[in-house]
Amino acid sequence: MPSSSPFEQILGADFAQLPEPVRRLHSLHGDANTAGRAEITTARGFLPWLICRLSGLPAPGNDVEVTVSFHIDGRGGEFWRRRFAGRRYASSFEVGRGRHAGLLRERLFPLVFFHRLTASPAGLRWEVVGWRLLSLPLPRWTRPRAICFEGGDGDRFTFDIDAAFPLVGPVIHYRGWLLQER
Repeated sequence: MPSSSPFEQILGADFAQLPEPVRRLHSLHGDANTAGRAEITTARGFLPWLICRLSGLPAPGNDVEVTVSFHIDGRGGEFWRRRFAGRRYASSFEVGRGRHAGLLRERLFPLVFFHRLTASPAGLRWEVVGWRLLSLPLPRWTRPRAICFEGGDGDRFTFDIDAAFPLVGPVIHYRGWLLQER
């Protein structure tokens, strides 16, 4: 049974160069809760609104209350429950297998995303490099452009997520910070 997180498994020795708040949240060995604040902007229009609404992504707002609960499954996987001012969405994470080895697999039912992780002393960059609807691979031209960057500011874990879809354009951009509850 893997005792390390999917992030530690994928990044290997590069995990050590991440800022301390990023290492702390991506090396949990037990369940944890975090709380913080975020700034959220969404694109105008029906399609961006529909994408956000159907997936449970956050509604726009300034100084929005954020909580994220992390559940560690003990087998090398994680489950995250996110709440932005009452709007919730959840996903699970594990190491990709087969042709997706070396990638982070995120399941946000009914979609599965594959992220390339890149570590640096500044933080952790995630980039969507593949996706599926259940087990059906989706064409590359339909893949969202989603970039996530996680860093640190003192004890705070910081995040900055930007997502756009082909034919739709920008959908959502949110950034903020989290502190682990004691």
